Amino acid sequence: MPYITASDGVRLHYEIVGSGSPLVLHLGAGGDSELWRAAGYIEALAAEHRCILFDHRGHGSSDHPTGIADHHIDRYVADVVALCDQLRLERITFYGWSNGLIVGLKLAAEQPALVERLILAGAIGRRVDQDQLISATAERMTGMRERGWWYLLDDMVAAEPSPIPQWFLDRVAATDQGPWFAYTQARPTWGWSPWDALPDVGCPALILVGELEDPDDVMGEVAAVIPEAVRVRVPGKEHINAFLDVQFVLPIVSDFLGDGPRAPAGDVATDR
Repeated sequence: MPYITASDGVRLHYEIVGSGSPLVLHLGAGGDSELWRAAGYIEALAAEHRCILFDHRGHGSSDHPTGIADHHIDRYVADVVALCDQLRLERITFYGWSNGLIVGLKLAAEQPALVERLILAGAIGRRVDQDQLISATAERMTGMRERGWWYLLDDMVAAEPSPIPQWFLDRVAATDQGPWFAYTQARPTWGWSPWDALPDVGCPALILVGELEDPDDVMGEVAAVIPEAVRVRVPGKEHINAFLDVQFVLPIVSDFLGDGPRAPAGDVATDR
């Protein structure tokens, strides 16, 4: 298995599939890189791109550090930079789902020479102040310790009009919880909000979000701040099933990447 070693000694696993322009695929909490293949993305994307499936720290075959300092957002960004340095990638498209979109925002804002295009799938909340963040984190940690991954999954399952595949739920529920706990506890220590990055994202950005995971269209507000962004809502889907709806998502992604036919007119709702 190929690995890189981060500056803090954490070993990080990656896999390369296909050839062409480099596409770094980064998931969020509870997801190892194999989810991209299981969901049906890789066969299509690897036909045109060098897909780099990345197990970010705490997931899959990478090391699973559990210290709070191990999960500062700067660590996650540095890990992607180290990956690109090892593979000698000068320009990439970064595709981040769930918490991976936060990494993508900071990476694009701080490494404009590296990130050529940005695909962000999922949603973020509106900005909160530090006291609100500390309070929300404490409440969240109580629920996470009591219910584990089902603290997240129960609400998502309840919100989806159609069932979430059992294989997906089983895969997330089997993920090591320690790094997830540390990541959550680290959030108030970052001194940074994803909203800070938005005006500095200078590359084209595609935002994909489930209609039901973002009822107030916060991601429309995000797209309005990023200078060159478009927001696409996946109809009738929450967070997980929006990711799994590859029949809807892949034509839009291919169009954005310039390597596939355009989605049929009227199938995509976009706003700035």
